[in-house]
Order: sequence, then C-alpha cells, then structure tokens
Amino acid sequence: MKLFYLGIANLVAALFCVLTLVFGGFLVDISSVVSFLRWIQYFSIFRYAANLLLINEFMGLTLCLPNNTQICQTNGSDILTELNIDHSTSWDLWKNVVALASITIGFLVLAYVQLRRIKKTK
Repeated sequence: MKLFYLGIANLVAALFCVLTLVFGGFLVDISSVVSFLRWIQYFSIFRYAANLLLINEFMGLTLCLPNNTQICQTNGSDILTELNIDHSTSWDLWKNVVALASITIGFLVLAYVQLRRIKKTK
C-alpha cells in the first residue's frame, strides 16, 4: 500500500511541475489561455523566478549595436514591457521574492504536516 501512495505522490508532484511550467509564461502566452485557467499562473514558481531574474538583469540596461557606433536602440525597460512584466517600481521586483518565499513556506508547512501524520514505529 505504501508503494501506491508513493506513486500517487510522484504523479501529483510531476503534474504540479508541468502545470506550473506551462502556465509560467514560457510555453504558452498567458493572454491566450482561457480565462478560467489563468489563475494557475499565480502558483507558478517558474513565473516568479523568471520575472525576478529578468527584472534584475534588464532594469537600467542599455543595448547598443556591437560595431562601436554608439547607436543604442533598445533599453531593458522596453524588453520588460514587451514581455508584459511589471517593472516600474521596486515593489515589482520584491513581490516576486515575496511570492517565492510564500510558496516555499507553504510547501514546508505541507511537508511538516505530512511528516507529523506518519505513524511512529517502535
């Protein structure tokens, strides 16, 4: 019976990872998803991590042509706007950190609850 529960746990974990990856914005554009499934994006670890890294990388960045002509056509803010990532305030960066921390704490609480439910053998 324990192998059955282990198999179910592996299946649920894999399903969660696949759903959060799909709704993270990499594989499917969120605006093209039907409206009653868009809420899944708010549980995507991949979405918050990618947004955090993209904001950190592209804010304040100016992209120039590589031929030393000092022609700079694009800046990082334009790229973030094109990707539909909020970046106008510093809270837009920190809300991704808070979301990742909240998801981590939630998983740790669920793991603790499940560990407390295990019957101790003597």
